[in-house]
Amino acid sequence: MRGVAVLSVVCGHAVSARPDMVGPGVAEGVLTILASGVDVFFVISGFIIATTAAGQRDPLNFTFRRAVRIYPVYWLVLLVAFVSSSWIELSPEKRPPLDLGLIFAWTYPNWYLGPAWSIAFELHFYAAVASILAIAPNRVFELLFAGLGMVVVAVVFRLQLGIYSHPLVLEFGAGVGIAYLHRNGGLRFSRRILAISAGLFAAGWYWIFVSGSADPQLARVPTYGLAAGLLIHAVVSAEIEGQSFSPILQWFGKISYSLYIVHYLVIKWITNFTGMWLLSTSGTIAASILLSIGLAFALHIIIEAPLIGWGRKWSLMRRDQQTSDVPRREAAMRIPARAE
Repeated sequence: MRGVAVLSVVCGHAVSARPDMVGPGVAEGVLTILASGVDVFFVISGFIIATTAAGQRDPLNFTFRRAVRIYPVYWLVLLVAFVSSSWIELSPEKRPPLDLGLIFAWTYPNWYLGPAWSIAFELHFYAAVASILAIAPNRVFELLFAGLGMVVVAVVFRLQLGIYSHPLVLEFGAGVGIAYLHRNGGLRFSRRILAISAGLFAAGWYWIFVSGSADPQLARVPTYGLAAGLLIHAVVSAEIEGQSFSPILQWFGKISYSLYIVHYLVIKWITNFTGMWLLSTSGTIAASILLSIGLAFALHIIIEAPLIGWGRKWSLMRRDQQTSDVPRREAAMRIPARAE
């Protein structure tokens, strides 16, 4: 599903990049529905991270693996975006300084890489999980559900807790709930769930774009967020029952992070030099998507995959070392007793 989600976001940005070419209404309408790929990403992240953390006891190991996954590709593309911003307008607002918040993707919005606003949400979720692992690794689900309850309170009473009071954080909770059901054998596939999910995506588009919701971010949660949760529930249930998915979508899933990070900058390059490219509207859209996919594949092969493999090896070595240290620590603790 990560492949579907990232293609949704990429196509939405490619179509909406030049409203003067496709029309403002079409650009906004297409982006409104295809941006729901981010909501799918949040639910997937909640599911994967909760599942991983439930079998994890080392917060340092968890944090290291997440950092290796996020930062190398992000830093490279951010550097290119920073240099490019000297002659390409990446956002209508005035260019901000490249501070630590942007360098570590901890704050949002992100002027240099627009879609990277969602990484700030991801990182805050990771930080919460790492804190739980440091305090009570045997109570991951209980504390995550408690934390999400606090987010609900913050949203309802409009408490200022930074990102943790943003309604979109609740979409991670949908993924955590699916992980909990999966862990306890509570998932069952149903085609009705897929139908309801599709209806909620349509309802979200109507509510946000057609009706013009006063609070689009809040409106996303009971529509796109719930729809994404039901969709991931159906997909995980189907996989449990032995169903497989398209190898092409699985391939897009592997390069999804690199594609998500690099596509916005590629689209900005192409749309800023339309005259030089001499492309039609459809040609500009197609070139943006295809070039983004090509660069993402290169980033995945050259940077992302090797570093993920290295991080996995480091993690296994650290786990093996900790396991081998247990008998030595126990033996050391028994020495005083023998001496007596």
